[in-house]
Amino acid sequence: MKTIAIPQFYCGPSGRKGLYNRQEVGLARAFAALGARAVVLYPAPGAAAPEFEEPEPNIKVWYLPVLALGSQAFFKSWHILLEEGVDAVHVMGDNSPGVPSLYRFCRRHGILFYSQLGALKSTSNHGAARWVMDLLLRRNLAVYRKTPTYAKTPAVAAELQSLGVPCTGLMPVGLDTAIIPDVPAEKPKLRGILGLDPAAKIFVFVGRLDPYKRPLDLVPLLQAAPGWLAVIIGQGEQGDELRRALREAGLAARCRLIPKLANTAVHVYYHACDAFVNLNDQEIFGMSLLEAMYAGCPPVARHAPGPDLIIENGVSGLLCDSVAELAAALDRADEAMGVAAQKRINEHFLWQNSAEVALAMLSAKGVTGRG
Repeated sequence: MKTIAIPQFYCGPSGRKGLYNRQEVGLARAFAALGARAVVLYPAPGAAAPEFEEPEPNIKVWYLPVLALGSQAFFKSWHILLEEGVDAVHVMGDNSPGVPSLYRFCRRHGILFYSQLGALKSTSNHGAARWVMDLLLRRNLAVYRKTPTYAKTPAVAAELQSLGVPCTGLMPVGLDTAIIPDVPAEKPKLRGILGLDPAAKIFVFVGRLDPYKRPLDLVPLLQAAPGWLAVIIGQGEQGDELRRALREAGLAARCRLIPKLANTAVHVYYHACDAFVNLNDQEIFGMSLLEAMYAGCPPVARHAPGPDLIIENGVSGLLCDSVAELAAALDRADEAMGVAAQKRINEHFLWQNSAEVALAMLSAKGVTGRG
């Protein structure tokens, strides 16, 4: 049985246990379903000692002490890979500065290192941080040139090629359907439960209220779409500014703002709303986009690497360039588009797809498992 480790180098606000659809656990579950064993390594800044849980057969999740610099984690040791008998590491490290040390450890101990990348350049709001991260990226590129490297989107594949990194192929992000609740009730009943107007047209926005997600564009969007109400789920540094802007524009009565909600409860809103809006023009992928489409909620999104790959424009959603286009697209989103969106996710964007590609590559490389 092959054992694959999936380390996480990010230790920022999203992705923490209980708060979001954790990609690493979803991929681990897919590996286990296909007959492999998966070990997830999460950073635990400030932890005194390692802890682990085994949520399902052939899945082990470690929480390991790390040094943290901003949102970047530096693992103190990689010997856990030897203790767990790991055959390969599945790295979604992008530009994380901790990647080279992991590669060197794997090379010394005969562990196959491969990557699934979604971004290379830094997206930090701070110029100095961007400059440092982009400088450090050169170290990662040297690793990626020597190892199998998959891109999550065609845009990343093109960027890798331009940087002299051979791209092994596409390996999109997937959705972990095992943690998605069954929501059998019809939309009118759900709206009654949630206290939403049963006759209104309502779109939902789910994401961090930080600049890169463009949440302030919700104000002109609502102004340009007077027939729509909004459910806004998320919190972040622009939360107060958004609330103030909505009040000043006289739009507060047309919005429901929910700072924090369990992921299982978010899915009820996907089923209760008429459209999902994604405003980020740099969206690498968008787990909430996948979730909404899986629920049959038609997406209206700005052009970006993730949405451009996921959405078949005019079929399983609508892609736009401006707020005005987004507003017009809302009125074109319909139930047929929602059905097509759900079909699109089921056929192409589940973690099983990623796991199948990875396991085929490992077999081709002669990785048979140590156990």
